[in-house]
Amino acid sequence: MRPAFSASKPSPSGREKGRRKGAAEQLLADQVLSLRARLHGALALGLTKSDGHGAKRWRSTDAGIQSHVLKAVAAFVGSLTNDALRLAPVKESVSDILLALEGILKTNNVSVLIQAADVSLKLVSCIGNSVRQYQILEMVSSLSCQLSSDHLRIAIPCASALTCILNSLVTARASAQAEIWEALEKTNAAASVISALQNYAHDVHPLNYLTEMISLLRSILWIWPSSRYHVWSNCNLMAKLAQYCFSAETTVAAKILKLYAALALCGNGAMILLKDEELIPKICDLMGKSHPSLTRIEALKLCQVLLRSPRGCNQLMTSHYQPIVQGIINAMSEIDEKSLVTEGCRTALLALRYHGNHHRCFWSNSIDEVLYKILAGSCRSEHQTHQMVCHGELFNKDSKDIMNIDPYVWDILGYLAVHCNNEYLSARKRKNNFLQALISCACSLATDITQKNSSTKFSKEELEPAMRAVLMMLLSPSQYIFSEASSKFLEVVLPLGDECMNILLSSLNSNVTRNLTASFDCVKIMNNLMNLACLVIVQSNHSLNKRNAVCVLSTILKECLHNRLYITRSNIASHLQFCFDGGSCCYLAEEWEGENVILFYGLVVLYNVLRRVSLVCIHCEKNLDGGIVCHDCREYYNEGLIRVLEHALSQNMSPGPKSYIVHILSLFGLCGFPSKLGGKMRSALCDNELVDLELLLADSESLSAHAAILSVRCPKLLPSEKSLVHDGKTTDEWRRRSLYHVRMSGRVDSHALKKILEYTYTGFVTVDADMVRPVKTLAKYCHLKSLQETLQREQPRWSSDCPGYNLTAAVEPAEHSFSDIILEAQSNEKMECRHGSCELSTPHVHSHKIILSMSCDYLRALFQSGMHESFAEAIRVPVGWGALDKLVQWFYSGELPRIAPDCRWKNMSSEEQLSHLKPYAELSSLAEFWFLEGVKEESLAAVVSCLNSSTSASLEFIGFAANLGQWGLVETAIGSVAHLYPRLRDSGRLERLDEDVLNMLRAEYVRYSQHRGGSY
Repeated sequence: MRPAFSASKPSPSGREKGRRKGAAEQLLADQVLSLRARLHGALALGLTKSDGHGAKRWRSTDAGIQSHVLKAVAAFVGSLTNDALRLAPVKESVSDILLALEGILKTNNVSVLIQAADVSLKLVSCIGNSVRQYQILEMVSSLSCQLSSDHLRIAIPCASALTCILNSLVTARASAQAEIWEALEKTNAAASVISALQNYAHDVHPLNYLTEMISLLRSILWIWPSSRYHVWSNCNLMAKLAQYCFSAETTVAAKILKLYAALALCGNGAMILLKDEELIPKICDLMGKSHPSLTRIEALKLCQVLLRSPRGCNQLMTSHYQPIVQGIINAMSEIDEKSLVTEGCRTALLALRYHGNHHRCFWSNSIDEVLYKILAGSCRSEHQTHQMVCHGELFNKDSKDIMNIDPYVWDILGYLAVHCNNEYLSARKRKNNFLQALISCACSLATDITQKNSSTKFSKEELEPAMRAVLMMLLSPSQYIFSEASSKFLEVVLPLGDECMNILLSSLNSNVTRNLTASFDCVKIMNNLMNLACLVIVQSNHSLNKRNAVCVLSTILKECLHNRLYITRSNIASHLQFCFDGGSCCYLAEEWEGENVILFYGLVVLYNVLRRVSLVCIHCEKNLDGGIVCHDCREYYNEGLIRVLEHALSQNMSPGPKSYIVHILSLFGLCGFPSKLGGKMRSALCDNELVDLELLLADSESLSAHAAILSVRCPKLLPSEKSLVHDGKTTDEWRRRSLYHVRMSGRVDSHALKKILEYTYTGFVTVDADMVRPVKTLAKYCHLKSLQETLQREQPRWSSDCPGYNLTAAVEPAEHSFSDIILEAQSNEKMECRHGSCELSTPHVHSHKIILSMSCDYLRALFQSGMHESFAEAIRVPVGWGALDKLVQWFYSGELPRIAPDCRWKNMSSEEQLSHLKPYAELSSLAEFWFLEGVKEESLAAVVSCLNSSTSASLEFIGFAANLGQWGLVETAIGSVAHLYPRLRDSGRLERLDEDVLNMLRAEYVRYSQHRGGSY
């Protein structure tokens, strides 16, 4: 029957809309149309608009009508197909159904609620991820309210429905997730689930009650970081979860593992799990072959999250690496189960990023054979198990296999190579056929990138992991892997000709020399740099123009440092996306090579171009006795490349780029890692007032030093234990200090020893070409590993740490601390001192005048004054113990410790937060009187990130800082609460603040209102 038209002529858009709706209805089966008509007839009994206007609301409280509607909904939803769900009429009906369910779920009638819960689950299961297309906020609230129901037939389906909805929100916009979280918080959803899990009893509740609550909590933890603290800090809940994991069947254990993985996205939560001595063995057991594949996969995924950070990897692999490696190898060996192989490869990739004994374990379990079988699995028949697959067969593999599995193989091979010691392979009795095949295949794939007329069907982005693996093999400390990779790579690049490097350099030059409107081809630049790095490493006698190369690479580095040339591996390596699943919190894990891989590869190329010593100046080509640049050209590089590198070194950088910059600068004679504290300590080299150590040379020359500094930075130069107790010591009566003597060997070069002392005190030293050998020899004797490595012109070790300048070990209790002054806090607390025979009971620190005086003009003047105070054994510092502890860390490390604004901080009481904030105000005040350069600014920076967590703590801090006259801190704290001024004023919480502070708060609120367009 045709619908009646209105008398007025419809607009074209109206006609089009009606035509589309009619066409959509024709696509629905007669049965669905009939059920839809019945549904809307039922909905009309309770779904109405207020006074005929506004939004629809469910208004009927009649149980009979509600039950009738739910039956109609169930029938209609049961008839829908995926195709039908895309049609506009069906979407309109689903929207109305959601409105009805929102209202019906608020009834008190138990039988109706049971029916409504079942229908809700049926609906959200039917529409799946498309639930995000609808207004579901009220639906989430209604379902959440029923989680605490005593009737399990209500709570279980509501939990299941809510889990379905939340799982669809994983990739939703942050604003949408925030709205849903607000609704969950208002209805105490997380608390209801936690209570259900704590009170679960297997003899009272069905198993699906436990599993559904676990699944729901896992979904909440995965999406919203702020929910995790309330789980890992709940000891009772964590004990219950462990009990369920250990004693329940494998299906429950698998769900617990998924929940743990979500919880471990919080760094603090991960540490709680890793400290459980029974949990890790259980995880290892669940990775075993005796368990279903699904359980093994979840155990591997949990390991992946725990392995994301260096700290987690170290803790997990230190004592449990053997069963974990065995579980990973077993999973990777299940060639017929691709999901299991993929998760095994992902876990191996994360574990192998960091060095440790687990690398030896991977090699002893024939990881290279496992990788080869994964690579060749799809092109090997049962009759080929004893044969090696040729490269042509590997190249012709199905592209889906290459995309999904092979990138993991190359990444794993690369990490194995850069962390492989020679002894790892020597224990295998030369069984390296599979490793040779992998190296050969990687080199063939990698060089295909450089060939213009390549017949390979893979894109450059797909081949990037193979190219990277080759580069990492060429950087391997294993001589075997390096030589094999070098020879195979040379074999495949020889046909490209001698000019290959210059062609790559020319391509780089044309790509980075551009006008302002053009854009960089970052992928091409990255691939060219990787190729160039490999070629420069393997070809010692190359025809590359070093001067041009340095100019081009300098340009690339400048563009990278200004973030105009930037690309991360995740931008091109899609197989790494799993590393970023879920919202991590409370720790930041960085890759050793840094985010911008172009910067890293550019530095690798530059270092390997420069370190090939030809005794010819790289700028003017004059003959040299040593080094890489002549004296006349040094100023040119000081103004250009060296200045760029030194500027980069002063920035916050990942260890990899930082290490390469230091190694590059060492080629110009600039050795070490400059630091702020090291710069201050340079003045101590010339200090003769506080000297307590003399190094006696064979030529009757002596060098003065300070034992406190050497005890941390270069203990090899200290007197022996016997000398410290009995011999080698005199007393300077005027200065009242002991003076130790150390007689150096006659073979020690005095100039080299001066360089060693300069490096020890400052962390940085200039070493000319003629001094490299004696300084390197003495650095080896003194165990100054970082200085020795930079002077050896070897590649930086992958994942090696950058040595920081930190003297805090000098204040730790020791038999010989060389302390000559005590800093005593202004506190009535009692403290037990473990420092020798010290009997002082108030909080204090045994310190060193030489270190304090280098950072504090006031204390330096005091110690040099000759007044009574300069000879006192203790100085009373007018701050509390919390502030003094931070001040000492600043003196000895150069940095003021900061509060981590993580979940622990955000869940502290306002009193606890205030106790952590007050010391910064005290230090800011002290900095004015003691002339502590930088402390005031660092105190302000430390406070800024922590003031938004608690209004009460911020208000108390404002008053405390104002009393100390720290108006910079007051202004910062006021800025964090200014938007709340009307509410705070009306509640009377501002009465304790003085008038000046209140005026500042009012003025800041006015500025806030004007900026937001509000009114005062």
